[in-house]
Amino acid sequence: MNKSLFLSLPREIRDIIYSYVLVGLGPSRHKTARCAPAFYIHDFCMRPSPATQKTKVPDVLAITARDHPILNTCRQLSDEGFDMFLSSNEFVQDIIVTSLTESACKFISSFIKGLGSKKHMVRRMGLAIEEPDGELLKKLLDWLIMLRNAERIKSGVLVLRVKLRRPTKSPPLFSPVGESWTITPKDEDLMTLNIVIGDERGSWRDFDKSMISDWEGRQRGTDRVLGACRASGMESVKDREIAWRNERRQWWEATRETMREKLEFWLKVMRDLQPKPKGFGACKDQIPRAQKPRGLLGEAA
Repeated sequence: MNKSLFLSLPREIRDIIYSYVLVGLGPSRHKTARCAPAFYIHDFCMRPSPATQKTKVPDVLAITARDHPILNTCRQLSDEGFDMFLSSNEFVQDIIVTSLTESACKFISSFIKGLGSKKHMVRRMGLAIEEPDGELLKKLLDWLIMLRNAERIKSGVLVLRVKLRRPTKSPPLFSPVGESWTITPKDEDLMTLNIVIGDERGSWRDFDKSMISDWEGRQRGTDRVLGACRASGMESVKDREIAWRNERRQWWEATRETMREKLEFWLKVMRDLQPKPKGFGACKDQIPRAQKPRGLLGEAA
């Protein structure tokens, strides 16, 4: 007979408790108002469990339980909590510098192997990089496509997250003649686009969500500046507000169009890298596509 007070609670309430304990927490948490929790995969590879030394594959459950003792209590809590952990967090390995790209690819590959049959529980995982050149972006897309096919990862899960700097600065509310200062919101410089591997529609859905969130953020910044100016007695704001809002909208729409063109081009690159159906354009000299993900330099990962 089960005498656990916690297990006597309805599953829905237990899930709420798990969300407080297991979502957005950990040694490498990354959580902001505009970014879902992202657990960076290197934690699982750089701090292996004792079992990893024998199997050469990280025991993701054991490593997670080190930071979340609730997973060590009993089998039922371990299963429920670990499933919540995988399905509610984003596991994204950041490529801080280009020279670490190979390591990042090995980390995520090792992470997926460590998940075993639980990999289908993961909501989203992948790689993130800032301002990659065209050649590197193509290599990363090619590697991720092969990883998805080799590991049979379901659609919508694997992503390449690209961080880009805004092409232009937003127009100021006021820019006094002969002065170096301006009145303008402190707009976030970096924007993020998700390339959902093998899923162009999913990529566009993410794009739309990202643009809506970004516009809402720009609106909040606009309102904060106008509110501060009114509070300080700047009467001239009344004459400038409508024009400035229009300028801000035009600037944002130009930024959105630039981002749209970039994503459109990247998706074309991804489309061209997709494996062709058997018999499509085949020839005797054609090299068969690798069954396992290759390293970025062509060797087996």
